[in-house]
Amino acid sequence: MKSIRVFLVILLVAIITLANFAAAVRGYLGSMDEAEKLFNQRLLQQVDLLNYLLPGRYQEFSQNSAPLVYNAPAKAAPGDTSTRVADLQFQWVSNEGKLLMRSTAMPDEVISDLRSGYQFVNFNHYRWHVLVAPAVNNSGWYLLAERDDQRYRLAESMILQAVTPMVIAIPIIGFVIWWVLGIGVRPVARLTEEFHAREATDLRAIDQQDMPAELIPLAQSANELLRRLGASFMREQRFAGDAAHELRTPIAALNIHCENLLHELQPVPESAYKLQQGIKRMSYLVEQILLLNKTSPDHFMSQFQPVNLTALVKQVIVGASDALSHKDLQIEFDGDTCWVNGDAAALETLINNLLGNAIKYSSANGQIVVHTWRRGDQVVLEVMDNGPGIPADQRERVFDRFYRLHGDRHNSGTPGCGLGLSIVKQVVDLHQARINLTESSFPTGLLVQVTFSACSPQSLSAPNEGAKEK
Repeated sequence: MKSIRVFLVILLVAIITLANFAAAVRGYLGSMDEAEKLFNQRLLQQVDLLNYLLPGRYQEFSQNSAPLVYNAPAKAAPGDTSTRVADLQFQWVSNEGKLLMRSTAMPDEVISDLRSGYQFVNFNHYRWHVLVAPAVNNSGWYLLAERDDQRYRLAESMILQAVTPMVIAIPIIGFVIWWVLGIGVRPVARLTEEFHAREATDLRAIDQQDMPAELIPLAQSANELLRRLGASFMREQRFAGDAAHELRTPIAALNIHCENLLHELQPVPESAYKLQQGIKRMSYLVEQILLLNKTSPDHFMSQFQPVNLTALVKQVIVGASDALSHKDLQIEFDGDTCWVNGDAAALETLINNLLGNAIKYSSANGQIVVHTWRRGDQVVLEVMDNGPGIPADQRERVFDRFYRLHGDRHNSGTPGCGLGLSIVKQVVDLHQARINLTESSFPTGLLVQVTFSACSPQSLSAPNEGAKEK
């Protein structure tokens, strides 16, 4: 069963069709009986008409040697299958069985026994419905005959006219049922849309207000599942955050002891330098885990506020001046004053990680270009370097946590743990922005574009003081 709606429509239409069919069969049989009575009533009326016209001439006709042939106007030609008329023929027979008069289509011999009542007689290649009735004043017998096939078709045509609207109504009823069911399943569609529109990190309970009673158990089960998932995620994040926080102090102590060891040992062995690099990498990993934990949705308790993205970029560039000078990198910044609605700390982390990656992967004396510009209702942040870049088939993978291009064999010499771009992607998702990695305009390198929704003028009328440009 692929669709409940289709199943219900088919089931209801089938039930209605079956009920209509049963009613039609019952009505058909009843209507045929009623039509039979009406046709028989017509034969009786014809008998009354003959009684009015013929008995007075009984003596005259009984003395004729041959029966008189009455040329009745033909209502149907022989073999006619029209349903509009039923041919009516008659014979007038004396009490002795002599044929006195007949209509054109009747044979010259008496077609039936002279027994009062209805009979079926075959002649002229057809089956006839015959009424044998005595004439008044003991003036013989009338034999009135109608073709049975014409009677049947005429009755059937009248009945089909009554049944046809019922048949035509079935697809209309099916469409109405489809439409009504569509209205009935709208709450299910709305619930589906709500689930579809939610972010993976949105574990809020489903609002059960105005929800149909049939969907409330489903919503309650879904809310219970969301609650358990939220608790599970919270435990994992709390554990990661607590573990990283607790590791800070011993790693800092290790770093100090390692620095002291490097000063005390002369000459310094190679393993001591590798130990120092391992401690730095461990320290960087712990800081990144703490940062990742801080940018989780559960820590976004405050509402987003207007943030001057351009000022924030300038601030981050100034903070990275030592790293830029260390590698003799040239940085170029250009852009409009752009405001976005967001969290200043998270956006600063995003810019720090993008600029940090550009510094990390650019060779000495390299170039970095940063732009912020607004186009319509969108603000774009661009960070471009002339480093080795990222192959096209790896640009989605680099957002995975702990994934590093080329693994631990990267020759930048800068500690890394594969969390930088994961944090960037998380901040982008939290701000409902888009990120795109592509080739830079340098011969080699990477261009990162992050597209935000621009702040509305109403939001800028009372910007956050803390986010104003310094």
